[in-house]
Amino acid sequence: MSTARTCKNCGKKFYPKSYYSYPQFYYGTSDDDKLAYARFHSLGCMTDFLRNNKEAFANFVDGIYENVIQNETTIDQIINK
Repeated sequence: MSTARTCKNCGKKFYPKSYYSYPQFYYGTSDDDKLAYARFHSLGCMTDFLRNNKEAFANFVDGIYENVIQNETTIDQIINK
């Protein structure tokens, strides 16, 4: 079965397990992780997508920061008191 995916920005076909898929992964990352997380065929497409959706991306990052990172910090502070 083919592992080809479609770029979320331009619709171009790409192969997530190849070296050219984005976001990039460190050497040794499993093919399962690459298949699960690669969304773009090039850095340019990923950058264009983020630029075109900057408001949604900013809200997403703020939501992660507030709901995950701040909560973990608060829990750690409570536990360590």
